[in-house]
Amino acid sequence: MAIVGQGNVATHLFRAFEGEAETVHVNSHTLEGIPHPCDFILIAVKDDAIPLLAERINDALKTYPTTTLPVVAHTSGSTPLSALTPYRGAKGVFYPLQTFSANDILDYREIPFFIEGEDETTGERLSRLASLISRNVHMADSSVRKELHIAAVFACNYTNHLISIADRLLQKSGLDYKVLMPLIRRSIGKLDHLSPHEAQTGPAIRDDRRTIGSHLAMLSDTPALRHIYETLADSIKQEYSPE
Repeated sequence: MAIVGQGNVATHLFRAFEGEAETVHVNSHTLEGIPHPCDFILIAVKDDAIPLLAERINDALKTYPTTTLPVVAHTSGSTPLSALTPYRGAKGVFYPLQTFSANDILDYREIPFFIEGEDETTGERLSRLASLISRNVHMADSSVRKELHIAAVFACNYTNHLISIADRLLQKSGLDYKVLMPLIRRSIGKLDHLSPHEAQTGPAIRDDRRTIGSHLAMLSDTPALRHIYETLADSIKQEYSPE
């Protein structure tokens, strides 16, 4: 198997498959070192680079008989399977629903993988591949993955950005954001036994206008943060307002 890419996703996938499958890490710029024969090529690059890379892989393997071509799959949540159209062999998607940072230590067995194949056989092959490293494997077509990706951006990327804002606010008072970690862990931990709707707390759900007004006044010198605060407070109030 070959994993193409130099970023965090490619690096973690290579680590995950070490000891589970014979795997090589291939530079996406040169494509040197793709083994032959090869069962799978996983493309882990920026979304807009996937179609061109699929075409370049097709060119690199143009002398291979069709019957020996590997399955080529990309790892993007928001990119459709059709992005691999330039490749003449079997195509699919191998999407790990996780945030990857270079030096993180992850339990790959817990990571959900969402699989799509251009046909049932390809999907089954990719599912078996994912099962080598994860016990959390699902089938999902392009439309489902787009919904997953939007949800993941809200749950992960935007949540982290909000904690980054909290960090900047605390720095003004000489405090370290790590004083928030017990609160953050508890907020996430509650979701093991409560739905997000049930777990919501804070001044917006209580319609505590005095506290909200005080916070907005404190943010008056930073209009962008005031807008974020007000938008989120309004969204919470709307969700919990009586029908």
